[in-house]
Amino acid sequence: MKRLWWLLVMIVFLIIADQMSKGYIETNYQVGETTEVIKNFFHITYVQNRGAFWGIGQDWSETARKFVFLFLSTGIALFVFYLLFKSLKDVFIQSFAYALIIAGAIGNLIDRYVLGFVIDMFDFFIVTETQTHRWAVFNVADACISVAIALLIIDEVFLAKKRKAKA
Repeated sequence: MKRLWWLLVMIVFLIIADQMSKGYIETNYQVGETTEVIKNFFHITYVQNRGAFWGIGQDWSETARKFVFLFLSTGIALFVFYLLFKSLKDVFIQSFAYALIIAGAIGNLIDRYVLGFVIDMFDFFIVTETQTHRWAVFNVADACISVAIALLIIDEVFLAKKRKAKA
């Protein structure tokens, strides 16, 4: 039960951090406006993402986007809540990862329900002599989901085998 409360507090904190950072960007930037933080590496850039990660689905119809990005995403978030509760007595890394996914999903769902798009702002890239290699612009919620996926992969590839060998 203590683990659940700690994870719920973390989820709430991450949702608040996500929404505050997005609110700051929406209030202080125009769409497309950018501020250089680290030359040739990191900018804060206001992007309105109407699709999924890397903008996938931005060109879909409004109906398709609502179905996939609102209803389906809400269902997936509820399923991850189920996985969180199921994992509480087991491996902490799984519970932690599920909590990160929930925080990220709720953070982005708030944007989608309220604004109809997700606010992104972290813009990383590497400039070489001939090209600019850019990562997709993302936000705190996206970072939570990405870290969670990495943790679940690490758990499955490295840690689950050790647990099974000990059992």
